[in-house]
Amino acid sequence: MVGIIPSNPDSRKLDSTVEEERRKMRFKIPKLARSFLAELIGTFALVLLGDGAVAQVVLGQGIKGDYFFGGFLNIAIGYGLALMVGILISGGVSGGHLNPAVTVAMACLKKLRLVEVPVYMVAQYVGAFVAALVLRGAYADAIRITEKTTNYTSATYGVFASYPSSSEIGMVSLAMDQMLGTAILVLIILAVTDPKNMQISSSLVPLLIGLGLTSIHLSFGLNAGSAINPARDFSPRLLTVLSGWGTQPLTANDYWFWIPWLLPHIGGIVGALTYEILIELNHPEDDLKL
Repeated sequence: MVGIIPSNPDSRKLDSTVEEERRKMRFKIPKLARSFLAELIGTFALVLLGDGAVAQVVLGQGIKGDYFFGGFLNIAIGYGLALMVGILISGGVSGGHLNPAVTVAMACLKKLRLVEVPVYMVAQYVGAFVAALVLRGAYADAIRITEKTTNYTSATYGVFASYPSSSEIGMVSLAMDQMLGTAILVLIILAVTDPKNMQISSSLVPLLIGLGLTSIHLSFGLNAGSAINPARDFSPRLLTVLSGWGTQPLTANDYWFWIPWLLPHIGGIVGALTYEILIELNHPEDDLKL
């Protein structure tokens, strides 16, 4: 323990030598490339663990015929914790966006350079696709058992992407649902990371943003599962198209797929501008003491 065991000069010299060797072994890559890798692995963790929570609930019910693996509450908590893990992995390098809508929102606020936007977004889509591919392999047998046939259906494609809970829910409601949920997510992110607001410790940021996502799921999951992340929804959806479900994931619910793919970007911008105008621009230079 520091301060209890006296320091050994030889030990310090050894540590210095080891650190020097590590520095020599490190790849010297540009910051933009490091951000790309961070967003890729962070989004990979988000989708793998988040969709993994969905898989346990859906496939668990399909195989066991009961609710041993829980219900929507498990998915909401699982996705919140998955976001926490993704931010913990990538936050110190890239900021831990893990969501194209968040990236666009940050660029609008000039918190991210425009040249970085496509780099972040490509990393997010690739990370989400690879995660879905790994999850597809991990649960291949469970999917087959649940389907009871080689013709995959809507019974299992919801593991990977979001779909409306009812065909009677209109496109206007679904569009508003995606924009509103994403706007709230961006509001939460900006509030938690604003040093002039609650002054939250950086070590708590991943947990609080993850809990914010859980809150959104618990409040707005009914209409269509509250995807509010284009990469998290579209990349796994594309994987299902390529790996056994055919065009169903694209044609389902009157081609609804474009709504969670495109409209969260608008919601993210609305959320960012709302926080900027109503909160951030109104911070006093110095706190007024009454």
